Amino acid sequence: MRRIGYALCAAFLLASSVAYAQQEIGARATPLQPAKKAPRIYVGPVGGYNRSLHSSSFRSIADDQLCPTFESGAAHGFFIGGSFEYLLGNPRDSKSSIIARVLYNSIPGLYSQPGDRLPSLGPNNETIVSEIEHTADIKYNTVDFEVVYKLNLFNSNFGIVVGPTFGIVLDASRTQKMTIVSPSNAVFSGSAGNLDAMFDGNTKLFDNYGRTRVVAHQEWNPPAAVASLKDANWSGTRLGVKAGAQYEIAVGRVLVVPCMYYNFAITEVSANDNLRINALQLGVDVRFAL
Repeated sequence: MRRIGYALCAAFLLASSVAYAQQEIGARATPLQPAKKAPRIYVGPVGGYNRSLHSSSFRSIADDQLCPTFESGAAHGFFIGGSFEYLLGNPRDSKSSIIARVLYNSIPGLYSQPGDRLPSLGPNNETIVSEIEHTADIKYNTVDFEVVYKLNLFNSNFGIVVGPTFGIVLDASRTQKMTIVSPSNAVFSGSAGNLDAMFDGNTKLFDNYGRTRVVAHQEWNPPAAVASLKDANWSGTRLGVKAGAQYEIAVGRVLVVPCMYYNFAITEVSANDNLRINALQLGVDVRFAL
């Protein structure tokens, strides 16, 4: 990680020095080399990392009375898409703009709660008491449309951004499992000879050599995603607000923009489960002048 940090710092310093040199050359315009008109519009690709942060209050989607309440989950996701930036005021010295993006967002959540001590089978088919862990794995993918206002501060390339984001669910799923934590030689009753048994057409009932058992699974995929989400009392849309900071590195007529946002959910994914999906987002915009 330290080497990666050094490399990023070196790349930042090099890009800044190149940008400064090019700005100096552009400032000394001559009749043979007139200054180029400052661009007002930038477009380009966007990509980055999501640290999904789910908050909720649900027990088991399988009515499992032993399951504790799942209150928070986190997981790794990503986003990718494109952006359109329109500079406000005089483009040559503009410090504010409107930025529109279309993004594919993966914002999953993994919940884990210690469970109970339950009877299971030992290596000789004897009944033994095992410690159980309960997990819920939520996959949630959207296409997002967002419009943010950017303002550069202190006459610098450092800026703050804020604005709404609206997402449409492309596909989603929720899987709840029980896993034997200890002892290491215990398996669930009924797993012997049934490791290929299916909970449904896409999910196995047992996993991890019989030490994990699926207790519930729901999924929603196109083209029936929205309808099936409504049947499960999940919303097919997500409304949020993004706020964060960015830094513009000019390389000729290209802007390389590292950025960090907090994507806060205004609406709940599921009112029944009190489920909100937030995300800390780290990414880079590459914006080409038109």
